[in-house]
Amino acid sequence: MKRFSTLMILGIFALVAFGGYNLYLSWQKSSFSDEVLQADAFIADYGKQILEYENKQVLESINAKKTINEIKSDGIIEWSNVIKKIRATVPKVDGIPIITVLSYSGSSNDEISMNVKTTETSENPYFDVADLIKSFNSSVYFMDAFVPSISNGVDEKGNQVLTFLISMKYLPDSGDIVLDEANSAGGIFNKVSR
Repeated sequence: MKRFSTLMILGIFALVAFGGYNLYLSWQKSSFSDEVLQADAFIADYGKQILEYENKQVLESINAKKTINEIKSDGIIEWSNVIKKIRATVPKVDGIPIITVLSYSGSSNDEISMNVKTTETSENPYFDVADLIKSFNSSVYFMDAFVPSISNGVDEKGNQVLTFLISMKYLPDSGDIVLDEANSAGGIFNKVSR
């Protein structure tokens, strides 16, 4: 009987060891399944992020292409020609311009602003401002000349000098056509916009 009880104890021990090993394998399988589910969720989330990034890149590319096409369709801005027309429009007395341009500013919607001052030799600088506005408004290249304010000063010799900002709209003429160098092979002409 001693033998039977030893075998029985060994059997029970083997059964407990086998059951414990099965529980361990089940726990490992469950843990592995959780890790696989987490990995799948991470991969799905990462794939979603990649798709969003690619969509963002495509939208940015489309917007960049639209901007390039708008710039090409608007034409080439040749400010040197605009400045030549401004200088030609400024009234002169004895071949000398009645004002000195201190700075130019322009925008893509054809607006131009200039910071100017009258010359020291002017006898009546306020009339010079009026003549300047009249000259730009009567020009075929400009319209709506406007001086919002005038600063009055005196130079070293005691002469009255006016400093002011004048703004106006530039009107491109039909002769302002320039061959776009980038598209010269295709023969595409662009209207110059200022």
